[in-house]
Amino acid sequence: MKLDIVLSRAERLFLEKKYKSALSLYAVALSIDSSSVDAKVGAILCDLGFSFKEEAQILYYYFQTIKETSNDPVLSIENLADTLISGSLKNDIYALLDADMAMYDGIEYEDFLNIIEDKENFKEAFEDAIFSTRVIISKKWEFIDFIKKLAENGYYSVALDYLETHAPMYKNDQDILTLYSLLPKGNV
Repeated sequence: MKLDIVLSRAERLFLEKKYKSALSLYAVALSIDSSSVDAKVGAILCDLGFSFKEEAQILYYYFQTIKETSNDPVLSIENLADTLISGSLKNDIYALLDADMAMYDGIEYEDFLNIIEDKENFKEAFEDAIFSTRVIISKKWEFIDFIKKLAENGYYSVALDYLETHAPMYKNDQDILTLYSLLPKGNV
């Protein structure tokens, strides 16, 4: 069986919160390729999902955002899961994510806003920031503001990418879903 097919099926089951079935497929994926980052993290998150259903889903979406840029996404997810299980942050998943994001090189969103103000030009500030660092968005209002600024300045496809990647973390939050209306239909 091909690894990508097994991972795809495991991911679908995981997102349906069928953790036992998903875990079995992640085990198969690991038998195919024991170094698969997606399979390792999937297994960790399934295990976490037995006790922390919603938090496991949130960590999954977080993993999707860091897996290409993190030096060790497996270790990051393991540490977040361990911290969550230990209860040292009173099971506040968003506080955990904020702490983890702070470890990455990047600038806080408020610092990014200061750069925009200094340059007096969103496009120039955005291009400078995107090509030299990452903007760390850790609060809902920051995410909403960022998407609005992207749309106002014609970065529709970037805004759509951010929405597709991060909107699931907010579940069916109407403030977040409304952001899709800022994008032109069919032309992104």
